[in-house]
Amino acid sequence: MSEFDTSRISPTAHYTGYVWCRHGLSPAALSTVTGRAMFYALKGPIYAASLALGGMTLETMLLQRHRIIDHLLDEAIADGRIGQIVEVAAGLSGRGYRLAKRHREAGLIYLEGDLPGMVARKRKRLAQLSDRSPHHQVVELNALADQGPDSLAQVASEQLDSQRGTAIITEGLLNYFPEQDVQGMWRRFAQLLAGSPQGGMYLSDLHLDDHTLAPLPIRIFLKALGIFARGGVHFHYQSEGLMRQSLADAGFAGVRLHRPAEHRQKLDLPSGSGPDVIGIVQAWHPGGAGAV
Repeated sequence: MSEFDTSRISPTAHYTGYVWCRHGLSPAALSTVTGRAMFYALKGPIYAASLALGGMTLETMLLQRHRIIDHLLDEAIADGRIGQIVEVAAGLSGRGYRLAKRHREAGLIYLEGDLPGMVARKRKRLAQLSDRSPHHQVVELNALADQGPDSLAQVASEQLDSQRGTAIITEGLLNYFPEQDVQGMWRRFAQLLAGSPQGGMYLSDLHLDDHTLAPLPIRIFLKALGIFARGGVHFHYQSEGLMRQSLADAGFAGVRLHRPAEHRQKLDLPSGSGPDVIGIVQAWHPGGAGAV
């Protein structure tokens, strides 16, 4: 297992948590004073950087990825493919609260997994909300662990229904890890889905080197995000083909890369005049006989 310090990701959770609240994607209970202060302190520099990106701001990118992932989840839940969701390193996102509440009658299980400090903070804030679904839980989970009480395998065996289709999400997480760790996570995710007769899917935002990061200003802009997390930001794949191969090697049966432009009108996504700088990866595993 990597010795990467996952605790350094938490500062970004305050910033993104404020963005979600600002746009009605999270309840006010999940907004923090730290997040608000970071947002307004960085608003000027980020706007200046956005001029070189055709008006593309960090806030715009966050909203694009969040809404596309929401849309893909809603579709899969509606058609019966997905009955439970595991969001890894959800931070202060309100997605679990929203989707578990929206699909409460269907009994959607929503499991948020995070490190101990964030789990304690999130539980305390969610306790302020009286309308939470009883199927929405926040638990300790380390995505880098192969075994142990906070490993994905152990948490899933205790909290999930093996007969339901499962969606696994990593939003805003992968770029903080070197490629070896990303491949390890993907292998664990595929193994979990393989253990269910219903299988499921994996969703994540991803920055690729082949197209989205071609302009130098975009590369500089995204690397600057590492400042929030007190460390570097990694760009893993030189092409979409290499990304697909890595997911196939991990055990996934198929992959689709969603670009914001494909969903812009239907989802009313914000945009700049420049190229898309993110993609949403949707990978799936049939489960059962398709086991890894």
